[in-house]
Amino acid sequence: MIGLNSNNIMSDSLNFEALSSGRYLVFEVLTRAHHRRKDWMKKFCNDQKWRIDKNPLVWKTILNSDGSCQLIGGINEFFEHLIEYYNVDTRLDKRIKKRIALDNVERLPFMLTEQVPVSRAPATMVCITGAAYPSTCYLVSELLQLKELQAKGGGGVTVCLHHKDSNKYGDLIRIKHEICDAEFNIRGCGAITVVNSEEEGLLNCDLFIVLGSMRREENEKENLWMDRNYTAMKRLASILNRHCPEHCKVLLMGMDLLCFNLSVLAEKADKVYLYNIIGVTGHRGMVTLPTISRATGILIPDLHCPPVWGFDGPAKYVDFKHVIYHCGGSATDYPGCEDAATTVDDYSADRNKHKYLQSVLYQSESLVGGEGEHVAVSNTIESYTNEVCHLCSLPEIRVAVRMISEWFKNDGRITVSAAVFSDGTFGLPFGMFLSQPVHMENGEWKPNFDFPPPDETVIIDMLSKVSEIAFEYNLGHRFNMNPKEMSSEVSE
Repeated sequence: MIGLNSNNIMSDSLNFEALSSGRYLVFEVLTRAHHRRKDWMKKFCNDQKWRIDKNPLVWKTILNSDGSCQLIGGINEFFEHLIEYYNVDTRLDKRIKKRIALDNVERLPFMLTEQVPVSRAPATMVCITGAAYPSTCYLVSELLQLKELQAKGGGGVTVCLHHKDSNKYGDLIRIKHEICDAEFNIRGCGAITVVNSEEEGLLNCDLFIVLGSMRREENEKENLWMDRNYTAMKRLASILNRHCPEHCKVLLMGMDLLCFNLSVLAEKADKVYLYNIIGVTGHRGMVTLPTISRATGILIPDLHCPPVWGFDGPAKYVDFKHVIYHCGGSATDYPGCEDAATTVDDYSADRNKHKYLQSVLYQSESLVGGEGEHVAVSNTIESYTNEVCHLCSLPEIRVAVRMISEWFKNDGRITVSAAVFSDGTFGLPFGMFLSQPVHMENGEWKPNFDFPPPDETVIIDMLSKVSEIAFEYNLGHRFNMNPKEMSSEVSE
């Protein structure tokens, strides 16, 4: 207890309590009227055997003691005591004290108001299974910076990494550490999580990305290779049926048998909404742009991504004839044209400045035959495409990020090539997943029927291959109904 006596304070007493080193200190201010103060002080000092005459007078009494008092002194000794024992310095300028007091008066209404805690919106959850170093680093970095993917309310994006091969765990940690230290990642390591199973990654998941597939072994028969992929997709479908959130979008990429895997997955994962499943194919047209540019003399920035048709894997067809190019100025002259190499923008309002390459390609022997019949691109491009299809190449990631951006933005102004459920548009086989030009329609990737169809021979070839595979693997029963009834069934 610290006591003060002053003839300048007229209130009876004022107590202050503070806790320090397990001892309670009570500050007691005693005041008496002027005519009683001297008598009281004289008696009190005599009882304590103090010889002092200071105003104010400060002393200390330790609680739980015999009640004896320890003299501190006058006001200066009191301030020194506060600094030495409590590291408190109250010797402030009067003007500063006045500003502090005024500030406290202004803050008092706010401090007395009930404070409602502000909760940050939950992050957009993305799970990547089959993540591999180093290509997944590029994909994750793009996703974390994708504005359309950011959760409203500042929640950001959280990416979960998974690989079914436990030997790849070191790669996942390596990816996490590289992304944690990146300058763009303001959330640090909190933005990346490594999970032990697909089930864990699907918890509250908004976007589920499946990377890679089983590669065909040397001298392995095609049917055995497809059987292994069928089994893997059937297993994944079982997990999605039990753990995939209703709103979750599923994207497949980096697969040799992409459309086959998508068809199996959609057939078996009947609890997942049909149009929430898509596959990335636009990169197969994107990698041919250098060849088209050399053959036609048109700069790559003025070319759009060629449409990719077919049952991607066993059969695919890049339609060079219907590549859109800018014939009236550069692509950069048009504000709506962003990343032309991955998409085709809606140029219905300005057809004169955007043409198909068909007339130019007829004159290029490296791309078409004498009568305009389609022939394969150069062996270099074909071998390059086959080489990168089992891994996520940079062009594929670039196309995937653009598709995800438009998917979450729900913008229907662009057309991309992607593997989606075929509803019979363009005369393609109904009920299987096929690569075709698609656009956004009410938040779903649907075939863009305004786009020119491929040659009839291509459709006939696809019908033949798809029918054989569907019969052999018993696919298409989930959608075994009239195509006209399919739209109403899906909407329900």
